[in-house]
Amino acid sequence: MNKNRLSTKQTAKLLGLPEQTLRVFIQHGKFTEFATAVKQEGSKHYTYYINAPRLYEYLKIKEPVQTAI
Repeated sequence: MNKNRLSTKQTAKLLGLPEQTLRVFIQHGKFTEFATAVKQEGSKHYTYYINAPRLYEYLKIKEPVQTAI
């Protein structure tokens, strides 16, 4: 995975949220500072784009935090 993107699992862990809650928040426009959800055409599924550097800035983290997956 691109080092500038994070998974919803990694991001949820950093934010202290359940992963599904994070997905719903992103779908409804919360966390636009670092994330967006794009609904796939003709589907009920979304693709999530989470920008790692922007998330670290949002959380005021200077160094990337290593997270176990």
